[in-house]
Amino acid sequence: MSVIDEMPEPHRAVFVAVLQHRDPALLATLRASTTPTVEDWETVEETFIDALSEHYGPGHEPDEMGKRIDNALGAFMTRWPNDSLR
Repeated sequence: MSVIDEMPEPHRAVFVAVLQHRDPALLATLRASTTPTVEDWETVEETFIDALSEHYGPGHEPDEMGKRIDNALGAFMTRWPNDSLR
């Protein structure tokens, strides 16, 4: 199974959508990999933080899409903790 295949729904759809929009090459890499590299992990983190920054509402709270982006990133980080990749 690829990294993408192992992402649980509904997070997978958001994860793929963010990467399709922001980094299609990384999406292709993760579709072809069973485990992300440390570099891939860091790029995912940066990409999702950037995406999340565009979805803040009043009081600097994430809007609905921001919450979905944050949850997708959390699902990725839970499945592949950074310290497990070293």
